[in-house]
Amino acid sequence: MVITLGGSRKRKKRERVFRFETFCEPGHPALFDGSFHENMRALLGFGNSESVAQGEAQCWSFQLELHHHPSSLVRLFIVEEDVEKSPYRHCRLCRFVGWGGNMICNKRFHFVLPKKESTVESEGLSIEIHENGLEKAGLVSKTTSPKRNMMHGLMHSNGFGHIVCINGFEGGSDLVSGHQIVDLWDRICVALRARKISLIDNARKGNMELRLIHGIAYGGTWFGRWGYKFGRGTYGLDQQMYQNSLAALQSLPLYLLVPRLAYSAHEIPMIIGKYQNISSNVLQTLGELFHFMIELKPHLPTKLLTALDYHGIYNEANCRWSMKRVEMATQVIVEALKKKFELKWVTRQEVRDAARVYIGDTGLLDYVLKSLGNQIVGNYIVRRTVNPVTKVLEYCLEDLSNVLPNNLNGNKMKLRFQLTRVQLMRDLLHLYKHILKEPGVALTTGVFGAIPVAVRMVLDTKHFVKDYQDGLQPKKYTIGCPNCTSLNCTIHVKNVGPNEGKNIMKDLPPYETIAISTNATIADLKLEVQRYFSEMYWGLKSFVAEVVVGIGGRDEDLVFGLIESGSIVVVEGRVEGNGGQLETYEGGDNNSVSVECLCGARDEDGERMVCCDICEVWQHTRCVGIPNEENVPHVFLCNRCENGIVSLHSINC
Repeated sequence: MVITLGGSRKRKKRERVFRFETFCEPGHPALFDGSFHENMRALLGFGNSESVAQGEAQCWSFQLELHHHPSSLVRLFIVEEDVEKSPYRHCRLCRFVGWGGNMICNKRFHFVLPKKESTVESEGLSIEIHENGLEKAGLVSKTTSPKRNMMHGLMHSNGFGHIVCINGFEGGSDLVSGHQIVDLWDRICVALRARKISLIDNARKGNMELRLIHGIAYGGTWFGRWGYKFGRGTYGLDQQMYQNSLAALQSLPLYLLVPRLAYSAHEIPMIIGKYQNISSNVLQTLGELFHFMIELKPHLPTKLLTALDYHGIYNEANCRWSMKRVEMATQVIVEALKKKFELKWVTRQEVRDAARVYIGDTGLLDYVLKSLGNQIVGNYIVRRTVNPVTKVLEYCLEDLSNVLPNNLNGNKMKLRFQLTRVQLMRDLLHLYKHILKEPGVALTTGVFGAIPVAVRMVLDTKHFVKDYQDGLQPKKYTIGCPNCTSLNCTIHVKNVGPNEGKNIMKDLPPYETIAISTNATIADLKLEVQRYFSEMYWGLKSFVAEVVVGIGGRDEDLVFGLIESGSIVVVEGRVEGNGGQLETYEGGDNNSVSVECLCGARDEDGERMVCCDICEVWQHTRCVGIPNEENVPHVFLCNRCENGIVSLHSINC
């Protein structure tokens, strides 16, 4: 789906600007205290309504400020998709993560953070996540947004949702990191009171799968720092298999790995020895080694650090100052960075202005500032970098004593500053390649034969979920309405016609907090529940509420005397018009595809599948021996059907 923003060039002069780092924190722009559905509408009320082509989805935008001086802005778009008009009524992402029993909602909300607003205005806002559905030749389940988006999140109107894509610096973003983007998304979900959010972890660090190296180092996905946990394994894996695989890889003893790799990959023992020498603690396992390397990286320079050579600066052909004056100017700059700016990143101009108070020769200051950068002066490192947003040169001071523990001796400190971030990542890639991804014969036999199996199981675990309602207490009162009470309501739908009275629902929908007046009757409650659920779910448009389960009394009786505030209420009813046969569930109704794979999978999990042309049962292409780089054959028979044909042929003969 591509949204054409026809009037986006003519923006309001006084359009509200929100801080990127605080957007959707309490009070920014408001304190949302209703249900997800109510909070979503409240948030859209603060947005700028975008002019779109006739017939397209509604769209709002929010200006988010990254930096004030100079001004740097990104724009967050929220697109409301009407499921009735969508060519893709079912959400495949729900089915992949195991939410196929969730009912289809009438609305979906897409949260999109494009990389460049100019591209959006010229080419439109692209929010594609679906392919062409199930195809007989094979099921290719890739759910990716175009690389032009830094973020694409999706939320159904019942509070369930998905992270579709995150593209930080590794994904081509020039403005914000992946960490900042997930922080923003997490604040939005908390503010709106989302229920559960899923993601497919395909994040990479260079040529490495991040979920593997981070899992070995920390025992879980990189997204775990925001509370995402195991949601569902692919290829029939469960949580216990995933955790056991991670634990096995983490606990691999280095003293057993080193001798095994001494001949086939002689660099590995050298790399392991290097980091064992740097570490103040003994590194005994692969998990401890990976953890130390990842924790060490932020403290390393991007370029090799050297002590500042005053003689070298003095001896340069264009130096017209004495070595003493060069050294004095350097010390003044370091003191300015230390005292005035408290070890923070500051622009070159700010450093120069602070140093001019003591040294009036601006030519000398310019000369020394040009020579300073990623060098050691006394007990400090002078950092220098170009701000990726402002494109301005900036300086920062780092205290050497804070970089590594104080118990490191001089030799370890010296070795530490002979490393750069690039060199560390090269070492990590070497370990990743020769131990995990492409192990030699030495690591595929005997007890080490379990390594490739454990690696595959970790990589086959991609679906992670965060439950935003975990630990939250149901609301009992509705703020802003003193004469209202709130109830946690759901519905129970029965069939009509020949199967009248039979329950047709797979599961009860999630409880919704519904506010009613304290003088409301049972009839009022039924009408409000009927309205609320018919507006939320596609299959309940003609739902008629009939009875409040477990509550005696007549329609004219007051709710307040029969049900306490905050209570759980189930309203039973029926769907009129079609006997409840509307498309109801995200995973499909009676005509859903049949999955029966050799690995044990019984439902779609997002991996490539192929369908048998006889029994129409789906299986993973990997499980039936079709490599990913090969196309699915035009005619495919599963083993069971093929053996049946062979048996029939032998009988006839």
